[in-house]
Amino acid sequence: MTRTLPLTLALLGACVAVFVYATTLSGEDYAQFLVRHALIPRLMFGEPVDTTGYNPLPAPVTLVTSLFVHGDTAHLVLNMIVLISFGAIVERALGAWRMAAIYFVAGIAGGLLHAAIEPNSIVPIVGASGALSGVFATAFLLEPRGRIILVVVPMPYWLGMIVFVATHAVFIATGWSPGIAWLAHVGGLLGGFAATAVLAPRLLGRV
Repeated sequence: MTRTLPLTLALLGACVAVFVYATTLSGEDYAQFLVRHALIPRLMFGEPVDTTGYNPLPAPVTLVTSLFVHGDTAHLVLNMIVLISFGAIVERALGAWRMAAIYFVAGIAGGLLHAAIEPNSIVPIVGASGALSGVFATAFLLEPRGRIILVVVPMPYWLGMIVFVATHAVFIATGWSPGIAWLAHVGGLLGGFAATAVLAPRLLGRV
């Protein structure tokens, strides 16, 4: 079992570096950066969009690039806390390459689910939350009877999973979305479970 966390630290460093770079941009430069790197559902599944004056990356590529872009400091800090907390568990148990596979499969699954259900949305989707939902799913399978701190409340993993699923179901059903792509979180969670089932099927027997 490795004590070092090269992938977790690399992902954290990349997210922080991209955020710091984005803070140096303003006005039109920031808009160009966001349109180029964020996931915009309509560019992937919806009607054609006039991108005159912009140079967006191919839509499938933004399923990955959007995972490293964060909207504000709170968004970044919260996601990095989740990355350190659960990424450390997953990387130490499964190694860097399987952690990477789970992270990116979950992130892509989250982006695809959101874009498929909101195909004509032009709201840019950014952040590692979908990927981290998948990492959380894997951590749950690793330690289903362990304990976590959700927000500031300590609880068993299984209860944390119930809270995650229940709150997302309520928010999606009510349409409450203060700039948060709940569907991407759900897609990421499902992607994490699916990736873990392929990469570490023995974990399924722990639940």
